[in-house]
Amino acid sequence: MPEKELKRRYTPVFRHLKLGSKEYWIMDPHLAQTRAARHLQKALDLFDEEAGPLARAEGCEELLLACDFGCAEAPFLLALQILTHPCDEVLPHHDFLTFLRLAAERGNARAAYRLAASYAQMGHFPAIEALAAAHFACLPQRDKVRLAEYYFSKAIAADHDEAIDELIVAYAYGRGLIEKNLNKFQRLCETLAKKGKQSVMMGYGAWLCGLTVSGEDPLPGAVLLPKDLSRGMDYLMQASKGERLHLAQHALNLLLIAQTKGRLGPASLQQLQNRLLKEAAQGHQLLALYFSWYGTPAELRTEMPSFIAEQPLPQLQHFVQQDEEVAIKWIDSALFGSDASLAEMAKLLLGALFSKPISPKPQTVLSLVRS
Repeated sequence: MPEKELKRRYTPVFRHLKLGSKEYWIMDPHLAQTRAARHLQKALDLFDEEAGPLARAEGCEELLLACDFGCAEAPFLLALQILTHPCDEVLPHHDFLTFLRLAAERGNARAAYRLAASYAQMGHFPAIEALAAAHFACLPQRDKVRLAEYYFSKAIAADHDEAIDELIVAYAYGRGLIEKNLNKFQRLCETLAKKGKQSVMMGYGAWLCGLTVSGEDPLPGAVLLPKDLSRGMDYLMQASKGERLHLAQHALNLLLIAQTKGRLGPASLQQLQNRLLKEAAQGHQLLALYFSWYGTPAELRTEMPSFIAEQPLPQLQHFVQQDEEVAIKWIDSALFGSDASLAEMAKLLLGALFSKPISPKPQTVLSLVRS
């Protein structure tokens, strides 16, 4: 590229800095980010289902410019262009691996996951494994495993759910070149659970209770994780308070499955009942909603709320007294909790069960229904 064109493109993102008798050109991160976003958008506008080779070539040029300015998405898209259109001569085929690595190092979780799964030879991305077959063949197995775990850590650091699930399963059962490993399984699960990862708290809690995340017994050949019923219950309870409703509901379901299968030890039914009632009374809105439904006398119930229909927990009806005033108290607990979406569900449940309007004044639901 001519020097004049280089200056036109790149000089505007630098700032002149003078320190003493010396002068430096310092890149302005904000300007570079702005330029990167502009070139990325131009590329995306050029790529569509009907884009021909010329449009794709122009789009790749824009992506290369976005790469120069530090964009993390651009190198990933360049790698996908090579994999999707291998017949185009815009970019050398062997560069796709370089682009994936660059994207992963810049924090692109999708690139990191593809590299991790491909180095581990899991078979999830056959196009990558085929195009990079010569590269993979040159690496000793220990290096492929090391690189797979490295890129898995990159994807997990960026909160990539598939990467998290895949590596946990690999350490539990073995996948591709990654062998099962109890210590790595425990360390990964506990690290992510301590960071509040809801899906991991749920799955690891189930494992500590002797169950898989589906509520079944672990498959033959799985790592033998020592049971810890107290910690398992704690993790499941924490998961049931998480933001993702379907995971929170499934965590409660796993607690009930563990009790039904006798995994929580002797006198587990009474202990679990006391624990759940205490949690609901102390602000566990989801539990309070379930208790309000199952505590409502059958003759007062109308259509089952959709969130309960999607994950019914009929065992909970044995934990709560069926009484109108008791049910209203549970709705009251759910309505004035901190989770706005669950509070809205409590409003809908109140209206469906008792057909009473909700006053904007900060009154309790019990006073509303009695008025």
